[in-house]
Amino acid sequence: MFNIWNFWADKYDKLWVQKDSLKPTREYIIKTLSKYKNMEELKVLDLGCGTGELIFELKKEFNNIKITGIDFSEKMIEISKNKNPSAKHILMDVSELNKLDEKFNIIICTHSLPYYKEPKDVFEQLNKMLQDDGRIFAGFASGDSIYDKFILSFVKLTTGKANYPSDNEFRILVSPFFYVENIEIIRKKFFMPRIAVYTLKKAES
Repeated sequence: MFNIWNFWADKYDKLWVQKDSLKPTREYIIKTLSKYKNMEELKVLDLGCGTGELIFELKKEFNNIKITGIDFSEKMIEISKNKNPSAKHILMDVSELNKLDEKFNIIICTHSLPYYKEPKDVFEQLNKMLQDDGRIFAGFASGDSIYDKFILSFVKLTTGKANYPSDNEFRILVSPFFYVENIEIIRKKFFMPRIAVYTLKKAES
């Protein structure tokens, strides 16, 4: 089966979206996680880790981090392993998360959510994998306006089938399992679609 992300793997770090979309998202997450630097051990899951740019930057910033990267692209995982040999990597689709018997302080999914086939099932599983006092950082291009939807329709031409939820759609999606503690909007260029990074906390059971 053709995997579009295997095709993009060796070009991914050079794509124009790195500067105005992916890198600013990583910078925000790293800045926000700075308050965890004094923890004895910070267990992090990077869901849809791609070529491991976020893992690389986190390992550089944090001495106390134990990080696992998951992706379903063999080539992207291979690049991330070469870049981050001390991190744990798992070749896995998000639909198989129930196979992991581990809990994390922080779970990050940046720019991978639109490609989940069953996102509600994924967040139900993430609820089980997150420590009770943990946080999820979910960042993605958000189809929150007609303009955003128009721009993102062109993005789909290079990535294949994707669903970019609006703010309301995302909140409904995660509401059985999490509540939104914070939202950061990133828009470095006026022509870029709205990028929303949500900080999620477990809903009261």
